Amino acid sequence: MLRAHDSVHVAATPREVLEFVCDLQAYMLLDPKIANVYECSPVDAGGNGHAVIRGSLRGIRSPKQRLAVKLDRWRSVAFTSDGPWLTDRLMWFQGQVAAESFGGGSFITHTYRFRFKGPAGPLMERYARDWLKQDLHDELQRIKTHFDRRAAGLPPLDVPPRRSARTSEQRSRIWKDFRSDPGIGG
Repeated sequence: MLRAHDSVHVAATPREVLEFVCDLQAYMLLDPKIANVYECSPVDAGGNGHAVIRGSLRGIRSPKQRLAVKLDRWRSVAFTSDGPWLTDRLMWFQGQVAAESFGGGSFITHTYRFRFKGPAGPLMERYARDWLKQDLHDELQRIKTHFDRRAAGLPPLDVPPRRSARTSEQRSRIWKDFRSDPGIGG
């Protein structure tokens, strides 16, 4: 099993942190492992909900995946694989963020667990091991910066827009430019 965890102190209450994490559309700007959010239901009175996302692990995009969301107000939130979909046949995933009040803010601990299935499982774990630890550290630094800037009254981080797939017109235009430029294709 591939695991990574890290902690950081942020200038926000546990509730503010966990509400932000539960808003996957906003949170995906700080977490490049979330490639697309297709659905994210609000959590019910019992703290349960679900989300449908497409992930990206070191540049490899997954098929859509359904996640069960479990919010323990206002201590932690967990996202766990939950569905008989293609992605669940390839891997199991759990991501958790725990927050506790500490020193005028919150001390948050973020944990990831991945279990890759099938014959390629051990290869995927080796492929992602060192990368996941560094990516989690960087993600927590972006979260810290986000809340520290907000607490200081500064504008949010200037996060570059995500690259989207090129349209067929853009692909064909690039190919025409490539073929017509004697220094490039000729």
